[in-house]
Amino acid sequence: MVVSGGRGIGSGDGFKQLEELAKLLKGAVGASRPPCDNAWVPAGLQVGLTGKIVSPELYIAVALSGSSQHMSGCSGSKNIIAINKDPEANIVKQARFAVIGDWKKILPAFIEKVKELLAG
Repeated sequence: MVVSGGRGIGSGDGFKQLEELAKLLKGAVGASRPPCDNAWVPAGLQVGLTGKIVSPELYIAVALSGSSQHMSGCSGSKNIIAINKDPEANIVKQARFAVIGDWKKILPAFIEKVKELLAG
C-alpha cells in the first residue's frame, strides 16, 4: 500500500497526514516530482520515471495530477484511489475510485474512519 502526494498538498506539513494514513494501513509514503523538487519530502520517495516504480495492491493518490511520468511509476498498481479537486485530472481518469474535493477536508475524515475500522 502506498499513499502518495502531489503538488496540490502545498507543503511538507501536508505530508504528515499522508504519513499518518500510511502508518495506519502499514504502507509507505510516496510523492510526485514537485514535492521532491521543493524538498517537502526526500527525493527517495519519488514515484515515476525518474523515481521508483511501484505496484502495490492499493495506491492512494492525494492532490496529484497524474502526469504521464508519474503514471509510469504507479500504473502497475492493482487499485488506484484518487483524492483530487479536479474531476478532469489524469489521475482521476486512471483511478478505479475517485473522491472529488479538497483533500484537506477528505483526508482527515478518511483517517478517522480507518481508525474506527481498525479499532472495531
